[in-house]
Amino acid sequence: MHIKTLLMGVSLSTLLFSGTVFAKEYPVGGPVKKEGMEIASSYLLGIETSPMPVSMDMGEDVIHLETDVHATADNKWGFATDAWIPYLSIDYVVQKVGDSNFLEFGQLIPMSAADGAHYAHSVKMAGPGTYKVTFKYTPPDEMGYERHVDKATALPQWFKPFKETFTFKYPQS
Repeated sequence: MHIKTLLMGVSLSTLLFSGTVFAKEYPVGGPVKKEGMEIASSYLLGIETSPMPVSMDMGEDVIHLETDVHATADNKWGFATDAWIPYLSIDYVVQKVGDSNFLEFGQLIPMSAADGAHYAHSVKMAGPGTYKVTFKYTPPDEMGYERHVDKATALPQWFKPFKETFTFKYPQS
């Protein structure tokens, strides 16, 4: 009897804990369609990277702020629909609404996770509240990504830098 119960427990545990586990994403803003791209931002908790940059905080009240940027069907730069857009330069500024002393800023880092490539950085929050984040999206040529300009295979000029601002609550449940 005890062996049967033990085997059932092991089988159930294997079923429950097998497969890919994704961290919970908390929405920040989007999706927004602009310049042939779909942009959606979120944050996660407890994310570690390798290598772990010195600028990536860990600990209490630290979020992994990320933005997913994928090509839309009407993009002009040769990316397949839903393909991740590489070589973007994405700056961020996070402000806490009602707290003029809180300001965090930096540049998102390209990275990959089980759910795909994205741009992200850790941000130390100032406790519970409403936050505003502004992202500045700069095209791939700033990071050295070339495009063809000959008659046969030319792509149009990259988009001009633009900003998107989202307001979100922290923490979310």
